Amino acid sequence: MLIGSYDQWREHKRHVLEEENPEIDCEECSGRGHFYELCNCCGGEKEEMCVVCDGAGTIRYLESPQPRLGSAVFGEKAYFQEVIADLKKWCAYTGDDFLELAAPFVGEFRRNW
Repeated sequence: MLIGSYDQWREHKRHVLEEENPEIDCEECSGRGHFYELCNCCGGEKEEMCVVCDGAGTIRYLESPQPRLGSAVFGEKAYFQEVIADLKKWCAYTGDDFLELAAPFVGEFRRNW
């Protein structure tokens, strides 16, 4: 079984995200749709709607002012977890030994990261 490199996987993920343009949590308000701020005059809290997502808490990936390219989406950990999940599915389908297929990948992954 051939396993794509991290760089190939990352480029594929980026392409899929741009193609599908899914809804993601707004980075500005962390998906809440609003902010709580201290009022300057009375010191109490006031709620303000997020202007980036218009209070929805989510926006389309390509509409984001700063598209997330962070480790949660494109990181080595996400790559490793996805490859291991794919190997499990492959072995369940083919009856191949999971440890025999995963060991070279895990060993190489540990050496390179």
